[in-house]
Amino acid sequence: MILNATRKGLITGILMVLLGLLLLWQQVPTNSVLQYFVFLIYGAGIVWAVYGQKGAAFGVLFNQGFRCFVVVTLIMALYTFIYFQANGPMIDREIAATKQERLKTAKEYNRTPDEIEQEAKTTRKYYVPIMVSQTIFQYLLIGVIVTVATAGTLSLSKKN
Repeated sequence: MILNATRKGLITGILMVLLGLLLLWQQVPTNSVLQYFVFLIYGAGIVWAVYGQKGAAFGVLFNQGFRCFVVVTLIMALYTFIYFQANGPMIDREIAATKQERLKTAKEYNRTPDEIEQEAKTTRKYYVPIMVSQTIFQYLLIGVIVTVATAGTLSLSKKN
């Protein structure tokens, strides 16, 4: 079996999900430095996909990275969707905590409790789509940056 950029993206995405599940299982806080290892795997996977085409032009190199990061982005979007669909109580706790905080500062911002309650309901309704959209944007942006940097570096080193 030949490992093309798409398959490398699949392997990278699966490793990222497995690490994410491991961190969840170990109850690692979301603000822990360990969470950044997911992005380290992501960057390494893109470099792996692009680096396999040594000596190629920038366009060919970028194409390889693009194939990899699009597959990873799809996997992570699916993972995010499933995670938040399965964790409704966690979403409700976050929204309730935010609502309580806003109720404390309602007078400062000229907001009524009814407005804050309506905002909480709207947030609950759109929480999962917002999180999936954020995940897609985040992984596409990081993917483009890493791919351009890697492809640019390799294509320039080929000329020298």
